[in-house]
Amino acid sequence: MRVLAMYLPQFHRVRENDEWWGEGFTDWVTVKNAKSLYEGHEQPKVPLHGRFYDLLERGTMQWQSDLMKKYGIDGMCMYHYWFKDGKKILEKPAENLLQWTDLDMPFCFCWANETWARSWSNVRDKNTWADTLEKSDTEDENGVLLEQKYGDEKQWDRHFEYLLPFFQDSRYIKVDGRPVFVIYRSGGIPCIGEMLALWRRRAAENGLEGLYIIGVWAKERIRQFLDAELYHEPVRARFATWRENTTGITRYDYEEIWGNILKAEGTGKTFYGGFVSYDDTPRRAEGNVIEGACPERFGCHLMQLLKKNEEHGNDIVFLNAWNEWGEGMYLEPDERHGYGYLEAVLHAKNHYKNWILPEQKDAGKQADRHDKGQELENILNQKDKVEHYLNLLDTWMSLRERGIRIDAWLLERNWKKIGVYGYGTLGKHFVKELESSEVQIQYLIDRRKNHLRTGFPVYRPEDRLPRADAIVVTATFYFDEIYGKLRKQGVENIISLEQVIEEI
Repeated sequence: MRVLAMYLPQFHRVRENDEWWGEGFTDWVTVKNAKSLYEGHEQPKVPLHGRFYDLLERGTMQWQSDLMKKYGIDGMCMYHYWFKDGKKILEKPAENLLQWTDLDMPFCFCWANETWARSWSNVRDKNTWADTLEKSDTEDENGVLLEQKYGDEKQWDRHFEYLLPFFQDSRYIKVDGRPVFVIYRSGGIPCIGEMLALWRRRAAENGLEGLYIIGVWAKERIRQFLDAELYHEPVRARFATWRENTTGITRYDYEEIWGNILKAEGTGKTFYGGFVSYDDTPRRAEGNVIEGACPERFGCHLMQLLKKNEEHGNDIVFLNAWNEWGEGMYLEPDERHGYGYLEAVLHAKNHYKNWILPEQKDAGKQADRHDKGQELENILNQKDKVEHYLNLLDTWMSLRERGIRIDAWLLERNWKKIGVYGYGTLGKHFVKELESSEVQIQYLIDRRKNHLRTGFPVYRPEDRLPRADAIVVTATFYFDEIYGKLRKQGVENIISLEQVIEEI
């Protein structure tokens, strides 16, 4: 069983951080400035011997590599940042590792494909580094620091060309001979099918056996494009009840969170991840704390997690994290526990095969465990769906507020007579927006044909559809499935409302 730790390349100076947060900013600044915010709150976190390192120093990565080997960490899953128009940031540690070929640190990438923005921004699916720092004058009016956009085939190819030397490195982690590439917001990429098809084709052209793509937050509609899903914790398992809300800080129980992790059951190929501990108050001031973590509890749960993954045919366990100090998730030694968490990893790897899963102790519990796991999976899928539509509606309403209309985009393509697939909330908004437009709605497509009262002809998806310049799918969460069915009927010019809004 291979244990891979998520790896944050934030601990070195870059020009952008100096501009946004002040000269000399790295995540160490937030770690050092952390304060205990209530009785018993374990802050600040201090690296053992005060080792606030710089990741651009070879000695730092050599030290990390030595720790990995000593304590059973098989590789680092490094966060990779690639934004609109190929903008990179925090790329130097990985690029240095590529050059330091004698440094034995197996690695792979996790593309952290989120817009970077400040906490006061209304941008959804964003990443913020230090909410409590002063606002700078370098971002746009929405608080966006770096925007996550995906572009066209030229941009996808440019991204692949950058990744290729890493994929070809002998230390790059593979599954069945294929380089592993994790995508954090896999469900938020409207062009994911086309992009990954191009990447896989380019991989074959360059002598690779393929790519092994793992999606986090892998919504049902895009799983066909992935090789596996990763349950990235503790975010996914935070359906626990909070213990207490103290001055804006939500406090959870470590044991309950881990209990949810160990009960979870995926659909299809799923890697079940774990976490060390969690406290994001250094970055957020008001945030989340998971209380009760210690090396002993962590080690016990990790043994169960290793066994669980083995039972599901996995040979990799992803741990969050190696060095996420600003969120309290780190295996690196600190002043409180020393090397305790690393020692727990080594012990768990050496002894997990002797662990008997609870469901094996009592086979009668198996069905109940499956039902609960499926229930949680259904809840998560529903949550993904609601979040998807809220995010899309939020972006759409922002365009409206700026006087930008969808009909102009359609008219640019000479799509004047269209069909609309789906007459739910988004579909009704879409129809309403086109009322005073030159774009004419010829008909609606909806399974509830007999229950809809509209001024338009309504067809079921399986009906023979009249000719139209294009069909706009407003049921965007299921676009890939809908697209496949319509294409089989010979329909052309099928476009997702999500893609329209994205391109606008």
